Amino acid sequence: MKLLPQFLNLIQQWRPCFADYRTHRRAVGFALSLLVCLGRRTISRAICAQQRQFQSWASDYKLFSLSRWSPRSLFDVVLKLGLGLVSKTQPVVIALDDTITRKTGHRIPKASTLRDPLSPPYHTNLVRALRFIQAVLLICPTDGIGAARAIPIAFNLAPPVPKPKKKKAAKATSTDTNDTAASNGKKMGKKTTDPEWTQYYKMRRQQGLSAQGAVLIQDIRSRLDKIADFTHRVLWVVVDASYCNRTVLSQLVERVVLIGRTRKDIQLSALPEARSGRGRRRRYGKDLATPDQMRKDDSIPWQHATIFAAGRSHRLRYKSVGPVLWRGGAQQRPLRLIIIAPLAYHAHGHRLYRHPAYLLVTDPAADVVQVLQAYFYRWEIEVDQKDEKDLLGVGQAQVWSKQAVSHQPAFHVASYAMLLLAAIQCFGLNSTSALSPLPHWRKHKPPLRLSAAQLIARLRAELELLDASDSSSRRSRSSEFPRAALEKQIGMKIPVTMRAILDSAWT
Repeated sequence: MKLLPQFLNLIQQWRPCFADYRTHRRAVGFALSLLVCLGRRTISRAICAQQRQFQSWASDYKLFSLSRWSPRSLFDVVLKLGLGLVSKTQPVVIALDDTITRKTGHRIPKASTLRDPLSPPYHTNLVRALRFIQAVLLICPTDGIGAARAIPIAFNLAPPVPKPKKKKAAKATSTDTNDTAASNGKKMGKKTTDPEWTQYYKMRRQQGLSAQGAVLIQDIRSRLDKIADFTHRVLWVVVDASYCNRTVLSQLVERVVLIGRTRKDIQLSALPEARSGRGRRRRYGKDLATPDQMRKDDSIPWQHATIFAAGRSHRLRYKSVGPVLWRGGAQQRPLRLIIIAPLAYHAHGHRLYRHPAYLLVTDPAADVVQVLQAYFYRWEIEVDQKDEKDLLGVGQAQVWSKQAVSHQPAFHVASYAMLLLAAIQCFGLNSTSALSPLPHWRKHKPPLRLSAAQLIARLRAELELLDASDSSSRRSRSSEFPRAALEKQIGMKIPVTMRAILDSAWT
């Protein structure tokens, strides 16, 4: 099966997301051109890849700045298609993480100064960027052996709460007035007493990164409830330590299990003992040791499990303690603590997982081995984010409209999600049947699946084959990859040609 026809067929399911068929056709052209064009993924280069650089480009920019469509509607189609690939014997597993796209303009809406995640550990750098929260659906192999594939199902703009601006000090005319103003400034200039800073801390708790992540989890749960076969399916959400806190745990809804990494020094408590006499019932039991102390405690036995990570199976040591209570984070919600021993292995020339990990699970009855495998599969969201920014150039489009700032990156990520779904439907989850010939230095260690770069190269090769078959059909009535049949199948002309991609590489 060809990848390009399957990708275009999936994009046709976006038709109800747009009010007009012309807007949908323009979206199909941008979905394909943003994936296969060369160089920076800007809107102007995508226009050139569609051979429309000599026409009015106002409608192309209005697709992201003025057209009435929602990125969530695009991801709803992706979610329904992705859930069709989830086995009925497995839980629905998603991963959540935040990422930034660097910007240089100071008039871009919602752009702010953020911490650079690539800063060295000994010095924190700042960068101007847009912050997004991304959620991916993990398509896991049914036999548990092999890598998972992360399908993006949400890419929401998550700007931080702006800090209050510094007030300019009023000029005084006498030394006594200066002394009085200085003494009052020391008393009243503190952030704890300033009403603007009090309001800022309140808004940060309500609209901070963790709060927006909790809202996104609730939104995904509501989207699953609208699908008949997944109304009663339990949703597993795998997060890192930035989302394993009281803000997120206090807003978890029913049929949602959070699997999050936590610190090694949190204070845990046992469940309260049953009390038959008179008096108030205790909320917490006796205090327990910290997770790091439990790891060193020989009275808690180590258990073993086999998990798949970094391209092969590993023998893992872990400890399971539960149910426990975390009064500082989950309060009276029972949890299970999983302590993972350091799993040292080499991947890409680096030694990974050299330190122990501590997980908290909001369902003490969950299968511990499945929880461990889901946690290690969370690495796929990091792979997605690397491909989106380094390979696909998400966030490189130069847009300044308030709507386009959030819609254009989400549209780009949704197109990437459709490409991954088309690849799974064509070639399977972990198949290399469509892999092109490898260089000599890769033959000793071939890839275990098709990467995003190989999928994009496959799209370009099929576009080139489409152009070649179109020219050969004029001489002979038969061709391997006819353009007319494909255009009749999708109901529109193929907007992108390989010749246009090469000609626009210099722009």
